[in-house]
Amino acid sequence: MPATAKDYFNLMVVPTVQEFKNSSYDLRLGLLSTLVLNHIVDHLAQENQLATDRNTMDARVKSKREEILKECQDFQFIWDVADATKHAKLRVSDREVSSSSQLSGSSGLFQAPFGEGVFAEAAVVFAILENGTEKPLLPAVISVFEFLKSKIRP
Repeated sequence: MPATAKDYFNLMVVPTVQEFKNSSYDLRLGLLSTLVLNHIVDHLAQENQLATDRNTMDARVKSKREEILKECQDFQFIWDVADATKHAKLRVSDREVSSSSQLSGSSGLFQAPFGEGVFAEAAVVFAILENGTEKPLLPAVISVFEFLKSKIRP
């Protein structure tokens, strides 16, 4: 099991994000990428800290999450998608994504069933935001990945 944030990042985040980058049309890989990127916050928050009561650990994670949100705006989208993936529906109304039903992917020409694909159609994983616009997942995944990579101790 990963003992440090760097271990978790290298074991879980790096290969998952790389697989999604290589298969950007794969909804499963996109959603897994958001989950591992979201959970690195727990590892960063608890690094070099003693295990203690749940409230103290939750406060550390909340503080780390707020720190990341100040520096990396795309993290909010990743967090929303990860939470919607994990919990199906979110009660918080100020999220960009509040339900797993808002997450989808277009299959593109070569992944679509015969006769349904369109030439030059983009194959992407995206979310339909609360305001009705579509937002692709990969650019945010890459942005958050690069930001977190810069924060992981060598």
